[in-house]
Amino acid sequence: MRMLTIAAFALALTGCATAVYDSLERRGVDAKMILVERTGDFRSDALAARSAIEKTDAALAAIDGLDGAALARRIDGARADGASAALAAQDYRLSADSMMAASARYFSAREEELALMKTSEESLRAAQADLDASKAAYRALLSAHDSSILRLSAALSLFDAEVAALRRSPTSGAGASARISERDAARASAKEASIGLAATIAAADAYVGALN
Repeated sequence: MRMLTIAAFALALTGCATAVYDSLERRGVDAKMILVERTGDFRSDALAARSAIEKTDAALAAIDGLDGAALARRIDGARADGASAALAAQDYRLSADSMMAASARYFSAREEELALMKTSEESLRAAQADLDASKAAYRALLSAHDSSILRLSAALSLFDAEVAALRRSPTSGAGASARISERDAARASAKEASIGLAATIAAADAYVGALN
């Protein structure tokens, strides 16, 4: 009778462990789905931010050679483009926060799942290698994102400063011409920001690829 009780207890423990693993596995699947979705949102916002910062570059280029009312209208348009770029940058930062939070949840769930996984050593090593690859892709994405944020912030600051300077004499073609070097610097910064965002988009694609 005592042996039967011990056997039943052991079976119950096995059943509990299996149930816990199954629950963690389901949680891991859910966490992965959410993470892929959040990374997709992040990628979309990175694309939008890139498009917006490229418009600021074009807006500054369009100022060259203008005078009078046409110049004033173009400066107003540039100001609007700058506001749109600032909003796009804010969305990009917020979606990055969501993606990072989802990544933390996913990696936590996956590590717990691996700790309880009952399989061969070979399968366990393969699963760990997949997780390590995902973590490496995530680190690469974070690095690209950090770089893009620095470039984006610099580009927006230079753009805003140039538009503010132009608005002091919005109809003066001579005044605008005198600031061509400042506009060139702002445009170069916008191009650098676009390159940084393109690298982040590529890193996001690689991250999703590693997750899948």
